Amino acid sequence: MKDNENRITHITPYKVLLEVLDSTYELANNILPENVLYSLKVGVEKIMRVLSSYIEKAKNGAPIVGYHFSLPSEYLNCFNIVPICIEGTSYFLSTLLLNGVEKYYDIMANYGHPFHTCTSQKGTMGMTLEDLFKFDAIIAPTSPCDCTIASYPFFKEIKNVPLFLLDMPYIHNEESFEYYAGQLRLGLEKLGKVIGQEPDYDQLKKSIEIENKVNQIKLEIFELIKANPCPIDNMFNAISAGTSIFISGTQENLDYYQEMYRITKERYKKGEYYGGTEKIRSIWPYMITFFSVDLLEWLNRNLGLSVLFDIFNYNFAESINTKSDLDTLYYDMARKSYQWPMVKQSTQFYEPFIEDCITMARDFNADCFIYTQSIACKQFGSIPTLLREALMEEVGIPTLLIEFDAGDERMTSIKTFKQKIEMFTSTLL
Repeated sequence: MKDNENRITHITPYKVLLEVLDSTYELANNILPENVLYSLKVGVEKIMRVLSSYIEKAKNGAPIVGYHFSLPSEYLNCFNIVPICIEGTSYFLSTLLLNGVEKYYDIMANYGHPFHTCTSQKGTMGMTLEDLFKFDAIIAPTSPCDCTIASYPFFKEIKNVPLFLLDMPYIHNEESFEYYAGQLRLGLEKLGKVIGQEPDYDQLKKSIEIENKVNQIKLEIFELIKANPCPIDNMFNAISAGTSIFISGTQENLDYYQEMYRITKERYKKGEYYGGTEKIRSIWPYMITFFSVDLLEWLNRNLGLSVLFDIFNYNFAESINTKSDLDTLYYDMARKSYQWPMVKQSTQFYEPFIEDCITMARDFNADCFIYTQSIACKQFGSIPTLLREALMEEVGIPTLLIEFDAGDERMTSIKTFKQKIEMFTSTLL
């Protein structure tokens, strides 16, 4: 048992994450009124339950497997493992720790990793370089960007971690779905051989069926979000991104969305707006500020500005068929993967994304778009100008562009964010 207990040191950042989540949960529940930051209170409690179970698994010697956020984590529930989201760890800790994980960004910069790559990976890479993470294997698609493909070999080359990269074609069509279905199947089978486990397809199907239910609830929530005023708080965007990436396929994730649907429907019936009076309805077609998610609360209360959704939340796929054969199962899993956040938007040509944004602006009665252009997301670098022109021509609404690093405040501070948004809303809206 001592050897297994020592394996907890292989996931030290997850232990830290659980501790800071516990502190956040206690503060939120003991200091804030019941209806304030409700989505945070509910979501954090669900994530803590699952993280606690992962730490227990580590104590019992379960393999520690890293995964990319664009691989729906319920797919890994066919194994008895401790799943570690490479990107989620970095950004969740950047949100909750006083100085974020800037130390680990700098460690990787000093190591020689380019400063303009994605901090979502650099944080965990720095932690791994310092031996805070010790992975038994890592699995990831080759999407949605070059930073992913360029950064993940670090784990194999420097730390000798078995790495399984699933080739994901750029074009979104039936042929690509069929090809990627084979990559998923082959990747999971190879992962199973390395960790000494056979895929448990019954368990996989149970997790997928949970997410089929989650998807339907999310669709109902987004129908309510179309209402004016918006009946859900901005913080929902950050927390639902966290639950989708960290605890997808678990009962806790389903419980979270069921509770959020309940509170959203209740506010909708009463015509309530979280934070006072809704003045502006915004869509963020890319990322929120993970280094300071308190911006979302400030926007609600100080500007009456709703963030209806961002790139990590408005993603829906058809239900996966769990009643047929494995070929059908993997095909549907592949098709869903192409609808996953950022994979859907930034792994194909720009026209579908712009068309989607125009449709969403109309469907959700948006007053503006706020486009946060990450320094790392070069595959999207030319899109903001095209999108701004299209939204003005087709819908007649303005777009604010803010360049930033989603995990590192030192590029564009939260103060600068607030100033830019205040100026934008006071002059163009």
